[in-house]
Amino acid sequence: MLKKLRKTISVIVLALSLYGLISNNNEVLPFAMAGLAILMVVMGAEERQKNRKSYRSYLFFAVSLFLILVSIEGFIY
Repeated sequence: MLKKLRKTISVIVLALSLYGLISNNNEVLPFAMAGLAILMVVMGAEERQKNRKSYRSYLFFAVSLFLILVSIEGFIY
């Protein structure tokens, strides 16, 4: 189930990014960042489900936290 969710979110983020790039509309950027944060959380959850003893899941969660903060800052300003 996480694999389908990851692919769906990836397509949505790609579509938002391409729309912002083609139309030169920077107001879409916080939504793309929030989508990337959700994508990183899903990828971290996938790594945790695989029971891997690596740092990658922690890295995904840390990057998603940073992206959430950046997207909130983008929504405010």
